[in-house]
Amino acid sequence: MLTLFVPHVGVSCATQLHAQTAPVIESLVAFDDAGRVTVVTPTLAARLGLTAPAWPVTTGFREARLYLTDSGTHVLSVQRIDGTFARYALSNEATTAIRRAITDGVLAQGRGGERFVGTGTGLDVSQPAGNTFVRNQTVLGLIAYGPATAALLSKTNGAVAGGGYLLAAGTSFFIAANLGKQRTITRAQASRTAHGGTRGALMGLGLAAIIDTDGAPARGALVLGSAVGGSMAGFQHARGLSDGEAAGAGLFADLGAVATGGIGGAAGAFRGRTIVQYRDPLRPEFGTFTRTDNTLRNAGKATIAAALGANIVGYTLGPRYARRAGYNVTAGDVTMVFTSALLGAAALGSLPSERSNSPAVYGAATVGLLGGAWLADRGFVRSADRTSADGTLAQLGAAAGALMGAGVATLGSADGQVTFGLASAGGLIGLLAADQIIGPAKDAGPLRGVMQSTSRALDGRLTVSLGPLTTVRFTF
Repeated sequence: MLTLFVPHVGVSCATQLHAQTAPVIESLVAFDDAGRVTVVTPTLAARLGLTAPAWPVTTGFREARLYLTDSGTHVLSVQRIDGTFARYALSNEATTAIRRAITDGVLAQGRGGERFVGTGTGLDVSQPAGNTFVRNQTVLGLIAYGPATAALLSKTNGAVAGGGYLLAAGTSFFIAANLGKQRTITRAQASRTAHGGTRGALMGLGLAAIIDTDGAPARGALVLGSAVGGSMAGFQHARGLSDGEAAGAGLFADLGAVATGGIGGAAGAFRGRTIVQYRDPLRPEFGTFTRTDNTLRNAGKATIAAALGANIVGYTLGPRYARRAGYNVTAGDVTMVFTSALLGAAALGSLPSERSNSPAVYGAATVGLLGGAWLADRGFVRSADRTSADGTLAQLGAAAGALMGAGVATLGSADGQVTFGLASAGGLIGLLAADQIIGPAKDAGPLRGVMQSTSRALDGRLTVSLGPLTTVRFTF
């Protein structure tokens, strides 16, 4: 009995141990029918329009991958924001629904999407922004939210207004930091949110001028509401955008608003009225004098309203610049275009000899603005790809050149108009020189703001750079 019992126990234990240690084999598979999309990030999910019920992930996540088990079933593995993993066992119907949704999303990208896939780089994804989003919002708190809050409370007393500034400036940090902890925020969202916040504050000032607000509290309320609203709208708008597309939105918004204002100024919308008055109404024999009334009239208010509308339209149309161009438009390229546009406006705006508020100055500056942007697109953007850091360095070069040009004018005791012209010329030379020092990479073709960097074998993935110093991997 004993000799028969012991082997039986041994066999039973071995059988149980084998059952407990049998591995489950899972193989990574693609989401789409073409076999190119193996990783889905929040940005890609937003771009492709993935929503329930086809897409089961409803909370914040970092990335999702699809696996096929050795039993023939599929598992969706999702890495959450806090680093934990959630695994969804999918039925055949659920797997088919996910694949159909992703394939349809790729096809919905249209001609640009097919072209993007055809380049062998997959789909563009903006990398997490890290602390950049928090930093930008903290700066906005200091220059927009805080001052607007102080103006809103200015009718109370100085202590309350100052306290409101400090509270608003400090609160912006904690709100942004908490938001960044709860979800993945891309670089595109960080830049577009900052742009929307600053331009929103300017829109608030424009609205205050249009409706003739009475007192600082009313202006502060408009600025604060517009700045916060602009930040929120920018955050939502950038979901699914690449860095180049987000930068293009800001570029077109700025160019549209400034050009519209310049056209209105060229038409005389901001020209002051000359008024002749008696020095003493009761003693006409004392003569008269003239003064200029620069009060904003209806034409000026209409121009500001049109500029605000052009700003909104620019945000809508801007992403198409990087999305549909026949060449690559990165975030750094957009910085070059905007810098060149400003230099062109300054250069031509310094040519007319009339007063600074004359229609001739507005007209010349507007032509220079649009001409500078056009020349930069043809000369800079089409030939090379620049990272965001490259664009910032080029901007610094332009600023340094402008300082040197102004220094030359100062040494020669030139008047203000000549000084302005030399500073503009120096800025252009500085921009060209900085771009030569940078030596940007050759244009990679229509990649929607994706900048190719050194590729290397890494479990079948290609490393590319998106706009400002970002790195993302695509699987083929």
